[in-house]
Amino acid sequence: MDHQCDKSAFPRVTTMILEVHADEVWNIAWSHNGEYLASASKDKTAIIWRIGSESEPSMRECAPELILRDHPYSVGCVAWSRDDAILLTSADHLIKMWDARSGICLRTLDAHSETVSALTWLPDGSGFISGGLDRKIILWDAEGKQRDSWGITAMRVTDLAVSPDFSRLVSVGMDYVAPTPPAHEFEHGHGRDTSPPISGSGNGASIANVPRSPENWMIIYDLASKQMESSIRLDGELTSIKISDDSRYALFNRSPDEIHLWDLAAGQLVRKLTGQRQEHNVIRSCFGGIDGNFIVSGSEDGNVYVWHRDSGSLLEVLSGHGEGSVNSVAWNPRNERMFASCSDDNTIRIWEVPPTDAFELSSGRADYSQLEPSGKGKGKVNQQWDGA
Repeated sequence: MDHQCDKSAFPRVTTMILEVHADEVWNIAWSHNGEYLASASKDKTAIIWRIGSESEPSMRECAPELILRDHPYSVGCVAWSRDDAILLTSADHLIKMWDARSGICLRTLDAHSETVSALTWLPDGSGFISGGLDRKIILWDAEGKQRDSWGITAMRVTDLAVSPDFSRLVSVGMDYVAPTPPAHEFEHGHGRDTSPPISGSGNGASIANVPRSPENWMIIYDLASKQMESSIRLDGELTSIKISDDSRYALFNRSPDEIHLWDLAAGQLVRKLTGQRQEHNVIRSCFGGIDGNFIVSGSEDGNVYVWHRDSGSLLEVLSGHGEGSVNSVAWNPRNERMFASCSDDNTIRIWEVPPTDAFELSSGRADYSQLEPSGKGKGKVNQQWDGA
């Protein structure tokens, strides 16, 4: 089987729908052993789901193992430690460290002053890095103590990632534009306009106090020295960054409707992928498949989009989620035939490759009409396959 481009190798059928969250689900992350899935929601909870290990999807069960409720705000990020013992969550400016087995909150970190938009563990498990809209990038040890910092950077960080080979930190975001104080503050000497002057609006009315639009950047740092290797200015807000397992490629979402594949070694854009929408919300994408040859992304139209990495071909548009955005997708690190997606419809979907006798291929497309989930339940759905 040519797993690099054959649609039949892609997990494109929903086998389970997870329904416990009471509001939009914003982010998901698999444990490194592939047995658990963490989800972050607008309902101020994070859930650790146990994913059944049965070989037949029709027999697989999922259940909420732990519901982590002690968040004062909506939960935006989740990140597993390398040994899966600790789960990090972020809620506004706070970071919480949880014992992933007991559900006990080990520590709450409040070094950020604005929303924490990114959490990622170091490849060796010795600590983790956080990034926020306060322009801070902080390095923590595995106990939650600050080890180092990039200080106040020039960019409001929307996401960041560390390359698996431990060489680079890649961050995306927008530069900081200081708010312009009202005119009366200038008159009384309480403020200073730091934005560049704007001559006029064209109709004679002054717009000198209108701030400029922020510019969007991808910045690559040498991880050991913390020195900037390169910075690339890009049009459109950047909302997600993933690095391939071989540390060569960076994948980021760019509004309103593109995903960019960047060659980190060559320092150049490889290709643009189009089709999905992301005009208003944070949408996340990922690599997937045996060799990372699939690229998967959510979209504001409620669908999941699938491309072939090396050709850029759009392979599938997967429907099933309800109204609203599909916010994040995550590929199971131990099962190349499974990924998950989460949505504004309050649910998480598990997608798998169907049994070969459960569908027919016609001109490269599958007949999904008889593969709908047989029912919905709180925390688990058993998929009954025809012919299984």
